[in-house]
Order: sequence, then structure tokens, then C-alpha cells
Amino acid sequence: MTVRIVLITGALLLGLIGPASAASFDCSKATTPFEVAICGNDELSLADERLSRTYQTAIGGLSEAALDTLRTDQREWLSYAQSACTVDAEPLSAGSYDEKGVACLIEVFGQRSHVLEASRMIDGRRYYPISEQAALPDPYEAENPDSWWRVARHELALLQLDEAAPYAEDFNAFVRSQADRLSDLAGAMDGSEPDALDNASDTTASVTLHEQAGDKRISLEVNTYWYGHGAAHGTGGTNYLHYLVDEGRGLEASDLFTGKRWQSALLRLVADALRSEHGDNLFLDNDEDIADTVTDPARWDLSDDYYFIVQFNPYEVASYAYGYPTARVSWDDLAPYLSENADTIRYGF
Repeated sequence: MTVRIVLITGALLLGLIGPASAASFDCSKATTPFEVAICGNDELSLADERLSRTYQTAIGGLSEAALDTLRTDQREWLSYAQSACTVDAEPLSAGSYDEKGVACLIEVFGQRSHVLEASRMIDGRRYYPISEQAALPDPYEAENPDSWWRVARHELALLQLDEAAPYAEDFNAFVRSQADRLSDLAGAMDGSEPDALDNASDTTASVTLHEQAGDKRISLEVNTYWYGHGAAHGTGGTNYLHYLVDEGRGLEASDLFTGKRWQSALLRLVADALRSEHGDNLFLDNDEDIADTVTDPARWDLSDDYYFIVQFNPYEVASYAYGYPTARVSWDDLAPYLSENADTIRYGF
């Protein structure tokens, strides 16, 4: 069984060796509890190997500045990973990870691979993630040896453009400006101290590419999740950020719709679509209850050629178990209310 040196020594992350030297090493030489845990569990070893390959792919083709940022982020993530799955949010210097700790590591490794998979080239634009993580002990669970929530984990990942063009700098600033509403880790993104973090819950927030429409619109998917330790389940949300490249700002409702009646028309069409698509699963008593959601560009998925899609989150119009309902309205039905620039926004040219 082997383990990637990128996670054991951190040498590749620090730029001390090149990708060609990033070979597996003999697990008989593993010494730290972290190394031994990776070598001693098949699922964790596979997660480690996946992460190594994902990291190698993620750093390909980046500028020196972006490469340095991603290497630094990976080094900091490695420190986080060694603290996130222990009893006291400190790296193990002796002993071994128990079953809960190993399961936690598998999850943490998988999440990091998912973050790094955002690093890619799409139609000539090179995207990459920046991230922050924090782990702190949960004082309410410290004395409970059977607890699965001994450490509170917080993770934040944002998408950035690796380009010299002025619009890339504006886009990056726009995305980073959203961090404050997504996570208490936001302060760490600008070099300041993060806000006080909840030591009795886990949170994740990520901004990833949803759609690149031509060269004029970049739409991002925003996913958040919060789990209070000991709760029956967590809760989350999916929203969108639509960035208009030429304008250097986020999409506003008036960019897509016009006239005095579009809000009421859209509300009627979305409510009808909800009832048609989801029937008895809904608990929508009054259409006005969803008016603010329906008219909020953060809930609009513009990626479908035939349907305007409105995203709802758990508990908003259906039970938690029902998940994340959507409502689809034909673009043809919306035609009387669309602005003259609607097609430019939809298709990005």
C-alpha cells in the first residue's frame, strides 16, 4: 500500500520538488499518526491518492502568482487536516486515530479534492479556488468519548480567475466581496482575523462555476451547509451569483426584466410551475410568501435554453426531506416581460 508524498512531507506543496518527483513512498516508513492512519485504511489511502492526483491537475497551467496562492492554501489545508479529526483540534503526536477520526479524515480529504476540482480552464478562462479552513474543539463534546463531533470544522472556498485582463481583477474582487455573508472565515481571506467561529457546529461554503455564458456572463453556484453538533440533520442552501463582465457587477433584476407587471407575472408563473411540478409535496399556502425569493436574481438559474429556473431551498416550500425544489417557467411565457438586453444576458453575446 502506498501514500502520496505530497501529503506526507508537504515538499511538493512548498515547491521544494517538482511534480516529476511526486511519487508514492513506502508505507513501511510512515511514522506519524497521520501517516499511519493513511497507510492503515484502504478507503483513506484511496482518498489520499485521489487528492494527490487532483492537486497535480489543479496546479497545471497556473501563473506564478496563482500557483503560489494554491500551494500556500494546500500547505495550510494540510495543517488543518491534521487538526480537524482529533479529539482536541490539535495534531496527534502519539497514539492513533480511532474509527471516528479515520472516518472524519476520509470526509475531509474528499472535500478538499472537491474544492481543487474547481481549478480548470473553460473556454480560455483559467479558474482556480482560494480557501480557508479552521478547526476548534467543541467544549460541549469534550467529555463525551462517544461523540462524533469533538471538533468544529469550518471551510470556505471561493473561485478566482487567473488572468491579467482588468475584468479578471474586478471579477475576483466581486467574488471575494461575497465572503462576508457566506462564512465567518471571511476575515482570513483578506489577511485579517476571522470572526468568532462557532465551536459547536460545522460549516462549509463554496463558490464554484455554474455556467460561462459567452464572454459576457459568468454564473457561479453558491452552496452553504450548517450542522449544529448533535442535531438530527444539518441544513443548507443553493444560490447563484451572476457576474456581468462588461458592467463589472452582479446581475440586477432590472437587467433581465422590465415593466411594471413583471414581478406579479413571474410570481404567478412560478407558483403555477411549483404546483404542477411538485403537487402535494408543497406546503405553499400563500403565493406572496415566496415573492421575495422569486424576484431575487440569486435564485435564478439561467443555464437552460428553454426554461427560466427558480431555486428553492429546504423548508421554503416543502419539507426538509424533499430537498431543493425548483420551478421551471418557459422563456416563451416570460417574453412579454423581458428587457431588450435579455438575450445578451441569457446567451452572453
